[in-house]
Amino acid sequence: MAVLGVVATAVGFAIGQARSGDAATGWGVLAGVGASCVLVGAWLAWLSRPGDLRWITEAPQNKRERLQTWRSRQLLLLPLVALIFLFVAIEPVRNVVAGEGRLRDYLSILLPVLYGWVTAAVAMGWDGYSRQNRRFLEDELTVVIRARAMAAAFMVLMAGATAALALFLLRPEFGAIALMAAVAAAGATAGVRFAWLDREAGQGG
Repeated sequence: MAVLGVVATAVGFAIGQARSGDAATGWGVLAGVGASCVLVGAWLAWLSRPGDLRWITEAPQNKRERLQTWRSRQLLLLPLVALIFLFVAIEPVRNVVAGEGRLRDYLSILLPVLYGWVTAAVAMGWDGYSRQNRRFLEDELTVVIRARAMAAAFMVLMAGATAALALFLLRPEFGAIALMAAVAAAGATAGVRFAWLDREAGQGG
């Protein structure tokens, strides 16, 4: 994420300085999003730093709690990043629908969808972090929470796709934006719902 942020910031500043008006504003937004990604990536890297050796002597129960907390933070942070990219991608969608799309427009559209998929993958336990620590993160309660979270995400996806179809029949660009938002919202729902239920279960325990 930090590397992507550095690239976005550099490209935004480099191209934005040579532009004016709306074009300069768009590239400025890209630079701002890139800077945010750098900060978030640096924070995530610090939490996962190799020099942190506290995990060596911690008890299994403490490690389980730490890993679950880390997973919940991911599931709350990733939807926020997807939301930022979603707003940035609105104008690129209009450019693509109008037949004026460029490579950066397609990349902008891909990012919120990608983060929606990543969030859902973390909720499902398909990411490398969850797979490496499966014995600490997987139990019967997790399976129940995951099922409820994915059921909520499926309903959001169905509703969003239906709304996108209706909008597409009226205004194609609005339908494309709604479809992109539906995928991102479904992933966000899976992540936030999972984190919320996991937190509630922990408090109940």
